[in-house]
This record gives sequence, C-alpha cells and structure tokens, in this order.
Amino acid sequence: MMTMLARAVELKAELIHFATSGRFERELSGVLDRFYADDPPTDEAAAFLPIDYFAHQHPLTGGDTVIDRFLRERPDLARAEVELLSSWKEVVEGVYEVRVVDGAAVLLFNLVDELVYRVFSNLGEAAFGELRPGMYVVGRLLPLGLDWLISGTPAVHAAAARDTLLPVAAHIALEHPDWVFRNPVLLARARELQSEQRRCFISHFGTDLVVLRPAELADRIRGYLAYQSGRLGGAAPTREELPVRMDGAETVALIFDEVAGLGYYADFAKLEEVFQDPGLVARRPYRELVSSYLRGDAVSPVPIRRLAERDPEKAGAVFARLLNKRGFDWERSGELLLRTHKPAHFTTRPLPTVIPVTGAIAEHVGAA
Repeated sequence: MMTMLARAVELKAELIHFATSGRFERELSGVLDRFYADDPPTDEAAAFLPIDYFAHQHPLTGGDTVIDRFLRERPDLARAEVELLSSWKEVVEGVYEVRVVDGAAVLLFNLVDELVYRVFSNLGEAAFGELRPGMYVVGRLLPLGLDWLISGTPAVHAAAARDTLLPVAAHIALEHPDWVFRNPVLLARARELQSEQRRCFISHFGTDLVVLRPAELADRIRGYLAYQSGRLGGAAPTREELPVRMDGAETVALIFDEVAGLGYYADFAKLEEVFQDPGLVARRPYRELVSSYLRGDAVSPVPIRRLAERDPEKAGAVFARLLNKRGFDWERSGELLLRTHKPAHFTTRPLPTVIPVTGAIAEHVGAA
C-alpha cells in the first residue's frame, strides 16, 4: 500500500504541475473566473478547489481532460499507473464525518452516499493530526486501489458544525443524485420508491401518460403529490428534469415510465398529431418539433418510443420524411436511430428520479 501511496503522491504532483504549466492558460483562467465570479476564495481549500477540478474533471476543447493529455505525453508510465490516473477522472465529493483516526489512515463516513472511505493523504500522518472522531471534513477523494487519497485541501470542521453541514450534504445529494447512487443499497431503495410512486401516479390519473395545459400543470401536480403523500406517508425528493422549451408550450405531457421515471415533455399533443398524420412533418413547426425530440440530448427516448409503439408503420413514415430516407422502417431501424442520436441514454440503465430520504437528507428534511 505504501508503495502505491508514494507513487500516487508523485503522480498527483506531476499532474497538477502539468495542469498549471501554462499550456492550458486560457481554459484554466476561464475555470478560475467561473469559480470566483461571486466571491474571492476565503481559504486555502477554496483557492485550490478550481485547480483540482480543472486537473481531474474539466472537459477541455475536444471533450478530453487534462488527465487524458497527461497520459498521452507520458508513454513511459506503467500500466498500473495509467489505470490509477484514469480512475482519477471520477472524484468523490462529499461531507464526511470522521469515524476513526488510525495513524496515516482515517475512516470517513460520507453523509451524501452513506458509505465509509478509508483515506490517506499525501502529507502522511501529519495531515490528520487535528482530526478527532465526530469532526467533519468537506472535500474530494481520489481512488487509490481499494482505498482513497485526499485530493486538494479539505475543509475541516468541529463536531459542533453538524447542523450547518447537514443542509449542505442534503443539497449535494439532491443536486447530484448519481453521487447518492454510488451506494447500491440506496440505489435499490430508490428504484423501489420510484415503482411505488408510479403506482400512485397511475392510481391518481388512471394512466401513466397525462397531457395537460401548462396553466393547469401546477394544480394537477399538487393534487397528485397530496394523493401520493396520503398513500405513501410522505414523498421522497424527486429530480424533475423540465424540458428547455417549457415556456410557450401549448401542452405538457407527464409520462411516468417504469424505468426512466417521471418526465415532463413540452408540446406533446402537437407531437402526437405528427405520429397520427405523418404528412404534417412537411410543415416547418412540426418538423422542428420532431427533430428537437429526436436530436435533443437532454430529451429522453421515452416519448418517441411511446408514440411509435401506437403505430410503428406511421412512425416509420414520420422519420422517412424527416430524414429523407425512403422506406425507413421503425420496427427494423427505430431503436438504432434512437441510439445514434441519444447515446447517453443507452450506455447505462437510467438512474431513478427519486432520492431516498435517509441519513443526512432525512435529518435535514425533518428539521426543515
């Protein structure tokens, strides 16, 4: 372990030097400006955070990262070193409660994902000299085999800061549900909750697909949430990804898909018209609407799938006209079309749109 730790410390220093060497000056300046747009850094941890983020996670022009560029310029690195550096593109951020301090290692419980991390520092035992069980650390961790390495300078808080840090952890969890779902237990519970909520949605509306006018959306959602609360004894927080074109939409569809969860889709009734009469795609407003549903990366494949399932032959006619591909057959090529235009939706199973109310989130919600 100490050999891997010592080499990781060296690689970390080399990576930061590479990131700040001047070759990325324009892009690093943009990141610094964005981080410091409102307030200048107040301590060392805040000052180094954007640099650490830039070195590990910031997408450069072209879509790669500083780590990718570093690896291309270092063909001398051993395979294990390449694998270690590649793993550093995934950083674990969180609010951690100190559980155990054991010399050069410390056990940290992440309030966001409710997992325990065995953590080392590039400073050795000196880094943990001030830590005591019950204190809190806000920071970033890098993979180190089965263990973890502190990345950057963490912020250390006394145990008395718990009430202040709980809402911070809850906010992080709600903003980044994929971080919560690193915990397989929480992921499984979230999928159970989503299934329960879907059953409530169908019981309340009579179907899993409802088309509404925007003016009635808020009242109908409040009615559903009240019904759900009565059936389930309180609702779990839900991430609802509202479509960009919600403003000005004539209708909004609510689709509670079994896998993708609850989604909102603007101008769905107009989209339905095209799949009922494919000739409408020749008109610009309809063509642009179908194109936005097909090519919009943020738009789930669910609405197109639902409409195509009603009449695959007409769906084929819609896309034959849209793509100028005579003879396009939905049943033969529809799934490939969706995968081509929405690859991110097919790389992994969609995460639940429901976040379990447990741990720090439950404490914060209960106190609010």
